[in-house]
Amino acid sequence: MPTENRNAKKTKAQQFVEGMIRNRGIEFAKLGMMVEVDGDLGTIVGMNGSANLDVQSANQLKYGKHVHNCHPTWNVKYFDATGKIIAQFDDCKCVFRPVKEAA
Repeated sequence: MPTENRNAKKTKAQQFVEGMIRNRGIEFAKLGMMVEVDGDLGTIVGMNGSANLDVQSANQLKYGKHVHNCHPTWNVKYFDATGKIIAQFDDCKCVFRPVKEAA
């Protein structure tokens, strides 16, 4: 059985996706993805120890340059690379999300 893939170091992006799936059941979130959190746009730059999103706000005049701890299902809209909304959560309730692929 090949072992090179099991021992390969994972990228930050791969670790992020695996962590979001394992801890939050969110398979579509990616680093660099645009999100709207409680009405304000930002970009996902990481995941913290609470398995929440680290989001850099687009409005740095209002929110500063530091990253913000954002729950991944509290008033969040997720956008694909073209700007289309692909998932939305209101007050931690799923409004819609991509259909999970069968394993």
